[in-house]
Amino acid sequence: MSNNKRKTDYLILGVLGALIIGVLFALVFSGWVRQDRSGMPGVRTTLSTNVDAAIVCYTLFERLGISVGRSEKVLIGDVFGKIDVLFLLNPIIPIHAGEIKNLQAWLIGGGVLICTEIPKGLRPNLDKLEKNKSSSSNFSHMPKKPKRSGRSQATPIPIEWRSMPLARDISEVHFETFDTFDADTLDPNHPGGAFEPLLFDNCGIRIVAHELGHGHIIILSDSTFLANGQIGKSDNSVLAVNLVSYALSKARGKKVVFDEYHLGFGYHQTGFRVLGKMLFSTAAGWMVLSLTVAGVLYVIYKGRRFGFRRSFERKYCRSKLEYIYAVGSTYRSAGANRLTLELIYDWLKHKATNLAGLTPNASNGTIANELSRRSGSDPQKYKEVFDRCDKLIAQTSLSERHLLLIIKQLVQIEMEIFNEHRNRK
Repeated sequence: MSNNKRKTDYLILGVLGALIIGVLFALVFSGWVRQDRSGMPGVRTTLSTNVDAAIVCYTLFERLGISVGRSEKVLIGDVFGKIDVLFLLNPIIPIHAGEIKNLQAWLIGGGVLICTEIPKGLRPNLDKLEKNKSSSSNFSHMPKKPKRSGRSQATPIPIEWRSMPLARDISEVHFETFDTFDADTLDPNHPGGAFEPLLFDNCGIRIVAHELGHGHIIILSDSTFLANGQIGKSDNSVLAVNLVSYALSKARGKKVVFDEYHLGFGYHQTGFRVLGKMLFSTAAGWMVLSLTVAGVLYVIYKGRRFGFRRSFERKYCRSKLEYIYAVGSTYRSAGANRLTLELIYDWLKHKATNLAGLTPNASNGTIANELSRRSGSDPQKYKEVFDRCDKLIAQTSLSERHLLLIIKQLVQIEMEIFNEHRNRK
């Protein structure tokens, strides 16, 4: 390829790359391409080793002999038949009305829900009372969280609160935030029913519970103590065990399940869908797509030089013996017919013994039998040709007519044996 053509190719490739990068930046700044943050920090999936995930908590329960599992389906139908305690932590996929109805029936029947927020609509009577909040007293009907005010350190459990249900064997805990529940929600005279405090620390009420029929709802002000990066700090692991033990003591069975569907890890999320989502919803994915398009365009541009497609059909290959025969023709023109035959015959016999795995001094009969076994022809035919060659070479002179006849027979043997051998390869 000339230097000018090579420079043209580089120029075209550079222009394509600059064009793609320019389009990508234009899409990013215009808001068409936005980073999908559904899998960013805060997702408590038990399928990941990320610091904000919860696979360590899941493994801890497993090793303690607790029957744990994962739910990757919508919370409807017979899903609740295998769930006694359900962890629903920081969902990023909304819980629809059909799930709320099934969840409510399951709770009334004796299920235990551990969540970070009570699903909206789970207690219609409380929602109705909330609308009249201005006419009620100075307490709210649901647990209320204040705004975050930075990251906390380990906070001790006051001695007077260490007798609470979840404070057993715990002296201090480590939450990532200062989120707590409003103490007014614990009013026993509240018409919707009181929220029982389960854990206090120096910041306030961290975990509360509420009865619903025969079941219970346990609400966490902050679920970070269950995360991989936090569960090993202070007494967080003991708190996690106390939490699940308390839930099992209130449940009708012993099966603990972590909801994964509402964290984006449902069974419908196949590998191709996840890949497609990454490609079309992240800046990195768009970059990969852009570079792929640029590469395809460049291949199409270069493809004009490829010409027509060649067939894979094996074509006839010229026999190597023909080359030997052409060299021997030089000797034959000088009248050295016997030398010509000796050159061709020695080459063919040497190649035949190598193919058959025989020594160079093997007899003609042995060589003929091995060649016949490979080609399926009569071994006597090959032996007669070899014997005749030996006889002609032993003569003092050899006519050109006899030379041409015997060479044709050697060429035929070479075509039968060695071309067939190459085709099998």
